[in-house]
Amino acid sequence: MSASIVSREASEANSLDSTRRRDPQPPAKVRRESWIGVDFAPLANAPSSRSFIPLLVLALIVALGVASLRIDLIRTRYALAEAMAAEQTLIEEQRALIVRQRRLRDPAVLATLAAERGYRSAESVRTMPDPMPATSFVDPGLPAVGSGPPREDLAQ
Repeated sequence: MSASIVSREASEANSLDSTRRRDPQPPAKVRRESWIGVDFAPLANAPSSRSFIPLLVLALIVALGVASLRIDLIRTRYALAEAMAAEQTLIEEQRALIVRQRRLRDPAVLATLAAERGYRSAESVRTMPDPMPATSFVDPGLPAVGSGPPREDLAQ
């Protein structure tokens, strides 16, 4: 009996050792869900550093393109600001000229300027006859001067 007890204890010890060895490895289901502690270094198909060069070149070209567009946008905004400032000065100048023109058209101002420059008022006014008198083919309600030659249907 003692031999059987010893062999039973030995088999239990062996089974405990085997269970101890299996305990550190998680079951297959847990291994698939958890990525903690997984070593990815021995991957055979790891991408080489040369495969990233075209991507880096493309990223650099895109970045330079975006920078160029932003620079053009900034230049356009500055040109627009200058044009708006020039437009504002021209509007102010136009307003000043309109005021000056209206002051010069005032009859009292015109009389004063004419007197300063030696002009005198007219002694007599002559009226001249119309250079194109109304003829029989023109309707009296129409002006004496037309925009083209007389129409044939009106001439008869």
